[in-house]
Order: sequence, then structure tokens, then C-alpha cells
Amino acid sequence: RPYIDQFTKHPHLFEQMLQQAKPYLAYILNRIHQKNMPTELALLPVVESAFDPFATSPTGAAGIWQFMPATAAEAGLEKDRWYDGRLDIVASTEAALDYLGNLHARYNGDWLLTLAAYNAGSGRVRKAIRHNRDAGEQTDFWHLPLPSETRSYVPKLIALRKIIENPNVFNISLPSLPDNVYFSSVEIQGQIEFKVAARLAGITLIELQRLNPGYKRS
Repeated sequence: RPYIDQFTKHPHLFEQMLQQAKPYLAYILNRIHQKNMPTELALLPVVESAFDPFATSPTGAAGIWQFMPATAAEAGLEKDRWYDGRLDIVASTEAALDYLGNLHARYNGDWLLTLAAYNAGSGRVRKAIRHNRDAGEQTDFWHLPLPSETRSYVPKLIALRKIIENPNVFNISLPSLPDNVYFSSVEIQGQIEFKVAARLAGITLIELQRLNPGYKRS
């Protein structure tokens, strides 16, 4: 309830976050459905980054899925002076969904523990489970001694789901978002300047950069 109140206190900011998702959400939803994963996982980048493709954190996380460097390397996301796979929409989404799928299997199909591990790290969640088990206490998400950020992380996603399921109840106006994937991927044979690619694609340079945030140079 506190997170529902937090999101609905400023409806224009909520709508702005979803507008920011417009180029990416249909693609993410499509991949989630293909993998038979829960639909609300498509809202996880709202919690992680407000769907800002260039988002970075003080701790070193980056992209809409906020991959930390070590986790990104483990997930096979490349990074060099030209390119950062953590910011690449397609690459990071594939890596995030694979990572969530692996955690889901590790935690015996418990999505709340899966999400907690995505946020806090699997080692920290395992340690919290072991602590509670040794103390004879319950080992579900709601009873684990986890960092405050993680304890709020899961309820935030649940709050988002509740609001989007029943926007009228919360006086929220949801923006119109496309059902079809917003972008296509094109294989090119070599380097090309962004401004040339934008002109050939018939879109603005800013739009092309928003669709290709993984490329660090022009």
C-alpha cells in the first residue's frame, strides 16, 4: 500500500515513466511471453531505472535493467570503449530474462525470492534463508532479513501491477502504448555514423540514440 500511494501521488510522473517505456515495452513483453514468464516482469525496468536507457547508479549499475559490471560479465554482456551491452536494449533484455529464469529455477519457482536475488544478489538471499532456517523461522521473502532496498523492491513491483490492473481505482490515466514491437534490428557490414544511419532510417538522431544506447560513440 505505501508504494501504491507513492506511485499514485504524482500521476503525471507515473505516466511519464510509462511514456519513457514506449520504444521498449512491446519488445520486452513479446520476449517475456515467448519465455512463458510472468507479464509483470516487463515492469521491472520501471523499478530499476524508470525506463531510462542511459540510467547509471552510484554503485556502477547501468541500463534499463541496471546490470552491475560483475553480473553483466557473468551474463555475457560485452563492454569496451565503444560499446556497453548493459545499455543495449536487446542484449540486456535477453540477459536479464535469462538471469531471472536461472534464479527462478534456483529458488524452486518462487518469483518473490527470484526478484529479491536479482536485486540483492543470490548469495545474500541464500545467506538470509540459511539464517532463518537455522533460527527455526520462516524462509519466505516477507520474513527474510534482507537489505531495506530489497525489502521495498518486491513490493514496488507488486504495487505497479496493482495500479496497471486497476488504473481507474487509483485515478491513473495510462498512456496509449503500441501493441507491436516499436523497432527492428538491422545487421550492418561495418561502422556507420549515427547521423548518417538516422538520415537513412528517416528518424531523428535523438530517436536513433534512444534505440541504440549501448553504443558509446557517434
